[in-house]
Amino acid sequence: MKAFFITEPNMFALKEIEKPAPKNDEVLVKVRASGFCGTDIHTFKGEHPTIYPIIPGHEFSGIVEEIGASVTTFKNGDAVIADPNIFCENCYYCKQNMQIHCENIKVLGNTMNGAFAEYVIVPERCLFHADKIDFICGAMAEPLACVINSYNKASVPLGGSVLIYGAGTIGLMHLMICLRAGASTITIVDIKPAQLEIAKTIGANHAFMSDANLERKLKEIQPRGYSYVVDASGVPEVIEKAIPHLAKSGTFIAFGACPEESKISINPFHLYYNDWKLIGSYALEKTMPQSIALLKDGGMDLSVLIGKTITLDEMPKHFLEFCQGKTNNKIIVKFE
Repeated sequence: MKAFFITEPNMFALKEIEKPAPKNDEVLVKVRASGFCGTDIHTFKGEHPTIYPIIPGHEFSGIVEEIGASVTTFKNGDAVIADPNIFCENCYYCKQNMQIHCENIKVLGNTMNGAFAEYVIVPERCLFHADKIDFICGAMAEPLACVINSYNKASVPLGGSVLIYGAGTIGLMHLMICLRAGASTITIVDIKPAQLEIAKTIGANHAFMSDANLERKLKEIQPRGYSYVVDASGVPEVIEKAIPHLAKSGTFIAFGACPEESKISINPFHLYYNDWKLIGSYALEKTMPQSIALLKDGGMDLSVLIGKTITLDEMPKHFLEFCQGKTNNKIIVKFE
């Protein structure tokens, strides 16, 4: 089969390798669509613990090609979506239902070969049936499940005011969820005009460029602050500016992945006096069923988030541009 490898930090190559065979509790999935993710950039740059060479790609949909001897819940031909996080279910955190902090976690596309390939091996327990879901949109079920995870931790107040930093795929998904949750006004900030236009199309009340006038505009809209602020940028300087825009008793969601050595400055008196809640939200945690439920029968249309669909052969060019920040919207590798 053909696969896209990150061979070592900052190096990649397309290769022909042997199609893998599933073990007893595993399923061989024929990939139909696989999406680019910012995490893939961290893997490419050597910023995540990764075993190289590695096939990246953890946002995908496909069809069951072959099942292991002990697999009982799937059969050949089933449409499927995967949770890429493989938990041991036996460590200190797993036993407390905090699986995303599993001490023995394995991750497809990061510590195990992922889905930028014609086939991928997935443990049965990580697969979900995905009939009635378009394969392209199904490849975005994983990031949607991550956004749902943050919403489960801190729901948007009905009628609340929302401020989102970052209008990429994740920021726009936060926008969609906040709209469904009943936010009264949603403001979104980015550095790309094209992304802000999409945000307005989806339903943002205000879409602002991050420029010298931004602070004034944000305060004009909500002089008492925003009840719910989300960072989907992963930029420490942005987070530092975002937190003071919280209203009293407001909630801040740290969703974007900042570099590990990052630091921000925050006034602890303001944190105490304004009764702020600062919440981190890492990946997904048993939220794939919620994501699939929203996507079934077109219940949540993610097609507006798709920038390009490409072939695996076209991936080297587009992946490099993606890592250089030269792309807009979601890029999906489509397999016939």
